Amino acid sequence: MRQWLDGVGRWLVRLIVFMGLMLLAHVAWGNLELHRQRVERAERLRQAIATEQIQATRLAEQARYVRSEEFVARWARLEAGMIRPHETPYRLERILPSPTPYLTPTPTPQPWQAWWMQIRGR
Repeated sequence: MRQWLDGVGRWLVRLIVFMGLMLLAHVAWGNLELHRQRVERAERLRQAIATEQIQATRLAEQARYVRSEEFVARWARLEAGMIRPHETPYRLERILPSPTPYLTPTPTPQPWQAWWMQIRGR
């Protein structure tokens, strides 16, 4: 009987060790998947940060240009129609060709209409 209990005990220990290893493998696999997801998210965030930095740089350059004298002078001339002292403004306008009028043909009267106009004196 003792020998049988020793055999069952060994199998029980082996089963417990095997189940423990399976549990550890399952936990490790879950942690590995979680790590992969975090790495992918970090890469997406790095790309988003790079895009936002490029846009921030572009906006800073645009803000710097809008505050410049060159922009103010250009806006004053083109948008507001302002001129500098002692300048003569010229406004060029595009003249669109007028459409050629279509001549409406005069209808040829029927013989009885011509007689009727003759009788009425037109």
